[in-house]
Amino acid sequence: MIGLPLDPTDPRERRRRHGFYAIAVGVLVTIIVLTTTNLVGYLRIVAAPVDKDICPLYDPIAPASFHKDNATVLDILYDKKYRKQSVKKLQGAVKIDTTIVDNQPDVDEAPEIWAKFQKIHDYLEEAFPLVYANLEVQKVNTYGLVFYWKGSEDLKPLMLTGHLDTVPIQKDSIGDWTYPPYDAHYDGEFLYGRGSVDCKNVVIAILESLELLLHKGFKPQRPILAAFGFDEEASGRHGASSIATYLEERFGHNSVYAIIDEGPGLLLDGLTDTIVAPPAVAEKGYMDIEVQVRTKGGHSSTPPDHTSIGILSELNYVIEQDPYEPVFTKKSPLLDYVQCMAVHDPKKKLGKLAKKAILQAGYNKVANSKVVKSLLQNKVISSLIRTTQAIDLISGGEKANALPESASAVVNHRIAIESNTSELKHHFTSRVIKVAKNHNLEVVAFGETVYSPKDSKGVIRVDAFGTPLEIAPLTPTSGSVYEYFAGVVRHVFEELVFPDYPYPIVTAPIIMPGNTDTKHYWNLTKHIYRSSPYFFNVLVDGGIHSVDEKILFDAHLQLHAFFYEYIQAVDTSKAG
Repeated sequence: MIGLPLDPTDPRERRRRHGFYAIAVGVLVTIIVLTTTNLVGYLRIVAAPVDKDICPLYDPIAPASFHKDNATVLDILYDKKYRKQSVKKLQGAVKIDTTIVDNQPDVDEAPEIWAKFQKIHDYLEEAFPLVYANLEVQKVNTYGLVFYWKGSEDLKPLMLTGHLDTVPIQKDSIGDWTYPPYDAHYDGEFLYGRGSVDCKNVVIAILESLELLLHKGFKPQRPILAAFGFDEEASGRHGASSIATYLEERFGHNSVYAIIDEGPGLLLDGLTDTIVAPPAVAEKGYMDIEVQVRTKGGHSSTPPDHTSIGILSELNYVIEQDPYEPVFTKKSPLLDYVQCMAVHDPKKKLGKLAKKAILQAGYNKVANSKVVKSLLQNKVISSLIRTTQAIDLISGGEKANALPESASAVVNHRIAIESNTSELKHHFTSRVIKVAKNHNLEVVAFGETVYSPKDSKGVIRVDAFGTPLEIAPLTPTSGSVYEYFAGVVRHVFEELVFPDYPYPIVTAPIIMPGNTDTKHYWNLTKHIYRSSPYFFNVLVDGGIHSVDEKILFDAHLQLHAFFYEYIQAVDTSKAG
């Protein structure tokens, strides 16, 4: 018998090869998955440990006086007679018209325009006699007010601030008010009127606290400053700017312990459904850019393909189709905020993966993108993690049958914490050049010719509109100064305002989307808190800058109680 060759497909050999093939295919699939998806990133999110040092919960801090006699602060919050007196004091301030508009001339140039502020000066002196009798009162640039209470120790002064001015009432909306805007009507719950929440309530709460401390015989170790500008709603060029110069000349650079100015109050956090205190520890930058398109004029019966208005319209379209990308880094206080919520989530509202993604968003790209995608769903939050742009002013043309020789627009920008005015100007100019190339136009940006084609048919000029403002220095969110702020918040709201609330009230830093008078005070201290500690959402319920501006009076008394306790709590070298 002729021998046959061995069968090369021996079942045992076949099984081994199939096993090798399966492993090879598995490895190949794994490589493809890992290189084309974010699986590794997700695995890292799941596997990484949680940093236990993120967002520590500071203990409540009460002043020593509270442990000896807590009746006074409880009267502020709950005594009906005291409430009635406080209502009357805030009403008196709200009834006085202190509206201003943009670009008012200097006080010395047009004193008649500013004379209305004398009335509120007179009122404050009448309403707070002990303050005026015992504190040094300095009038800066005529209508700015600085109160100085000398301390017995060589400590940096605490500075509390607000502003006396308000935005105007729009004439066509007066009929929409429930009560006339200068009647300061109190319905037993809310006090209505222009300035009731922005921010005469802050001014009155500060002065009420100082008046009461004087009445109680308080003698501070730490000096106290109260400073009130009179044109915050028009950038503070006359008021806070002059006050800042005065204070820096008198006390020096970095001479102030901390500044508390108007800002957000306590709110119910949407992530955790718990009460949180969010002081704004940073402000976005600000820059208005004017762009002007100049082309040849003529009769509109023989027009070019694109007029200056048409070209400007194209540029506006390009701008709006190119929003700035979100940026969410360790530099952003908003990252600190969401991480605080992830760490302090007593109701377990956040899933484990979401919580871990938030806690790793500062260094894990996949986690960061996941968190950013979620944040972008909220329009307000979205504006805090990117540079925003808004085309707010536009003009051009003189007559219907004449080609416009010029058309211009002003674009407002609020600059992200991670950026600056230089980056903004570069990016804006690049978009202008893109449009200019379509129409053979020269581009002069911020005083420099950056694009010059042959046979130019016109020019696009780009310039700053007003004075730009860089991003505010970040306030430290660790150390004794921050600890005392957070501790007094917990004391007032956990122990006095909401004694039955079962969860700790976390202080979590955020970004201020707009700018306050504090932009003039950067040289005085690095510890600036834009915060009005009361439980009231003024943006939702306060009618700020709008019809029916109002303050929940419980909230006003909470703010008063906070100032009263905070002034005493930081009256020690231990506070920093």
